[in-house]
Amino acid sequence: MLVNKKLLKGSIILLVSFNIYNALNFFFHFAMVRMMEVVEYGILASLFSIIYIFGVFTESIQVVIAKYSSREKKGGKLKNILRKSLRKSFNISLLVLLLYSFVAIPLSFLMKISYPLMLLNGSILIFSFVSPITRGILQGRKRFSALGINMIFESIIKLSVSILLVYFGWSIYGALIGSTLGAGGAFILSFVGIRDITKEKEVNASTEGIYGYTKPTLFIITAILIFYSLDVIVAKIFFSEELAGIYAVSSILAKIIFFGTQPISRAMFPISAENNENKKKSENIFINAFTILTICIVVALTLFYLFPELIIKIFSGKEIEKSAEILFYLGIAISLMSLSNLIILYKLSLGKIKGYPYLFIFIILEIFLLSFFSKDLVQFSIAFITASAIFFWGSILLMND
Repeated sequence: MLVNKKLLKGSIILLVSFNIYNALNFFFHFAMVRMMEVVEYGILASLFSIIYIFGVFTESIQVVIAKYSSREKKGGKLKNILRKSLRKSFNISLLVLLLYSFVAIPLSFLMKISYPLMLLNGSILIFSFVSPITRGILQGRKRFSALGINMIFESIIKLSVSILLVYFGWSIYGALIGSTLGAGGAFILSFVGIRDITKEKEVNASTEGIYGYTKPTLFIITAILIFYSLDVIVAKIFFSEELAGIYAVSSILAKIIFFGTQPISRAMFPISAENNENKKKSENIFINAFTILTICIVVALTLFYLFPELIIKIFSGKEIEKSAEILFYLGIAISLMSLSNLIILYKLSLGKIKGYPYLFIFIILEIFLLSFFSKDLVQFSIAFITASAIFFWGSILLMND
């Protein structure tokens, strides 16, 4: 394995900046779980799981824009891609928000969450569609520092506004309003990082194949995001409010592995896409990324195994024995998802996806396993590991051309 300096530098920049972003998000949950009752926090975690599913649009759009902007060298054409993409994404977001407002009615009864909260939760949809356009250009042009700063800015607004509003009694509403304002502020700031492109004279850009590439990207990102978000939602349905809240605490902590290592795949993607014609070079980039990711996972799982009670207590301010009991199990499940995510994004960067629709079979299997093995939290967590292992196996199969 030859060390790829671009990947190493980009990974370090994004690992530092993204993990500051993730640390701020951790402090957000740290503050919310301490300022709210366990039942309230369980509701908030369930709502955020829905937001993570919305993230399918964010991730898919960003991946597509990053791929095309990594190859386009002319600023005028990038400006054209930016303008057209923003217009289309905004229009689609309004339609999706309308559909969500209807779906949220039965969902609010099923999840035992008030409809106004469900509706407010959907307000972030607008930014789920438009923010990845500007961030995708930053990623594709390998402006990792600007991308990282933008993410940090979002978390700072989200954290500060949410704490303030929750302190004054707005509870879950305050947390959701803070999250929406953070996303909106970051979108506005993202234009600073691409101001040279917005000043260019616009030139019509050819985006041949973009819609054909978007379809598998949307399917794949949807499968990944739904898969790692479903556990909290299913737990909310099958367990009591208290047990669901206990599970949510461990689940949020375990998912730090996924979010904390995501910068590695984000740094890999534009570099691999740029070198997709050189098979040996692109494979070496993937091996570099896989090695770095594996090291990070081993460190995280070691901490989860040795100090689960301490980690739970630091995070929640409470001794929650059942949360500590399942933390390592959930860490294994999320680690498998992190590896699957890297493998699939590598394949996406090469534009060589085969059998991607079959990923949804693994989601159906996950729902079955989590629903059937829901006698207690440990059994539920082991079922999640099993489902994640099968998903990982499926992602390896997709490596075959």
